[in-house]
Amino acid sequence: MLGANTDSLPTHEAWAKSIGGVDFPLLSDYNKELARKYQVLTDEAGGIALRGVFIIDPNGILQYASVNNLAVGRNVKEILRLLAACQAGGACPVNWEEGQEVFK
Repeated sequence: MLGANTDSLPTHEAWAKSIGGVDFPLLSDYNKELARKYQVLTDEAGGIALRGVFIIDPNGILQYASVNNLAVGRNVKEILRLLAACQAGGACPVNWEEGQEVFK
């Protein structure tokens, strides 16, 4: 897992400290290159990027993408469920939860 946004490294460090730290790396995309590549940069001049979640498998293939506007937060439980579904080895039916049967 990697967290990235267009803030500076000192801003990332202050944010992480304010929430008691994080156990994953944070990437400062201060030059906006990553935000441009993932097409989440909405304001080139201000450097404003939408909130995105991208699940990329070990082969570098995008398995899931979600982009929300700035007013919509993300649900960590749902992101973890989606990650488990991507790794489940089959088709996951509606409302599937980790540990349930998948269709092979």
